[in-house]
Amino acid sequence: MESLSYLAPIVFFAGIVRGYSGFGFAVISVIGLNLFLLPVVSVPVVLGLDFICSISLFREAIKHAHVETFRALVAGCLVGIPIGLLLLFLLPAAWLKLAICVFVTVLVMLLMRKAKPVQNDTMRRKLITGVASGIGTSSASIGGPMVLYYILSSSLDVRTQRATMILFFIVSEAIALIGLGVSQSSNNDVYLYIAYLLIPTLIGVKIGQFFFHRHPPKSFKTLSLPLMIMVAVIGFIKAFSAF
Repeated sequence: MESLSYLAPIVFFAGIVRGYSGFGFAVISVIGLNLFLLPVVSVPVVLGLDFICSISLFREAIKHAHVETFRALVAGCLVGIPIGLLLLFLLPAAWLKLAICVFVTVLVMLLMRKAKPVQNDTMRRKLITGVASGIGTSSASIGGPMVLYYILSSSLDVRTQRATMILFFIVSEAIALIGLGVSQSSNNDVYLYIAYLLIPTLIGVKIGQFFFHRHPPKSFKTLSLPLMIMVAVIGFIKAFSAF
């Protein structure tokens, strides 16, 4: 628990990004927290914080979310979450941390392509995205980049993109937290970390919401790429130092 003072600024910054864009909290926090914690601790802590801070965004999100896309993503997520839980408990911590960074880097490279709206968006594409996000959410708390990649290539407007992502993350994280609770005994450290880090997280989210309503972005791509590159580089450095 001596690392608590280092963790608060990480979740505060991630909360600002989450409140502004609707995504980014988990991918920033999990790699930041992995610098000090094992994945079996950092993943439930990040999921718990992200779920709690998302509740304040729920009412706004449900008004603007694209219902068909949301339902398809959740259906796929229900398949992916059990697979991710197996990976979380079967893979060694060092390898899981490295896998997280590799996967984030691949998604960054895909997002660097000029993402044009897909004209014929199929149910299959939505379901595959949901499965991949479910695996990433429960194994490493990084289900967001998969959904972000899909959303950026959709024809939805920015407000609908943000609302759909927020609503999906609330539901998928709730399911993943239930899975984590069923699959392992309670860890008091997890609850202590969540209790200590909740306030800076919520403050960050409120600040992010404030800026979104006054200066909404034209696209989330310019915001997401630098953040994902930054956390991936930091994560690689830490992951390789463990070998």
